[in-house]
Amino acid sequence: ATQRALMLEALIDGTLRAQGHKPIRQDARVTPGHNYDPDLCNASMNLRALAAGVVAAGTGRICLYGPPGTGKTAFGYWLSEQLGRPLMLKRVSDIQSPMLGVMERNLARAFEQASRDGAVLQIDEVDGFLRDRREARQGWEVSQVNEFLTQLESYDGLFIASTNLMAGLDPAALRRFDYKVSIGYLLPHQRIAMLASLLRAADLAAEITESTLERLNELQTLTPGDFDLVRRQHRIK
Repeated sequence: ATQRALMLEALIDGTLRAQGHKPIRQDARVTPGHNYDPDLCNASMNLRALAAGVVAAGTGRICLYGPPGTGKTAFGYWLSEQLGRPLMLKRVSDIQSPMLGVMERNLARAFEQASRDGAVLQIDEVDGFLRDRREARQGWEVSQVNEFLTQLESYDGLFIASTNLMAGLDPAALRRFDYKVSIGYLLPHQRIAMLASLLRAADLAAEITESTLERLNELQTLTPGDFDLVRRQHRIK
């Protein structure tokens, strides 16, 4: 969704330039990690402390799980910036294939390229190929988990996996991660801070009233992604 939004904004920017208008504000083209604030993520552990440890060690295996929009992918961008390394972001759809053996080769290439480029490797939606092997009905379901474990064991860089569905993942795969971090919906004080940040970014001097706070408190399943969507819509309008 983030890539689609950036492509749309680039298209609008080109159209505006062609018609002699000013382009969209430059902050439309920053990475998702540019304005990322780990303090505004409802994580099961301190993300700043985790990042500091990873920066010091230069290696690590992290699994992030939680609802969509909670900042799992943005954390990868932010952490890669802290390390001064590029982020190689892959989704399961980039790796999986119905052809025999292709998925295993794609996975091996991803780890090899990340190692060669010194990149942070992040694979989103890992639940797509890390299902519990005890529940497997096809041989390829087992082989792709085995390939992942083989690649991860020999990889000495930083690897991040993210998923919306933690239940049903292969137990042996989960044991390979140094940290499994849950990121949930925003807490009340985080929702207020996100709203205040959104108003400042939009150059709006609106005061957050008691009635606004009451309405905000009713929206208990808000994520940073929801606020980012509003920010993008406001910028385009």
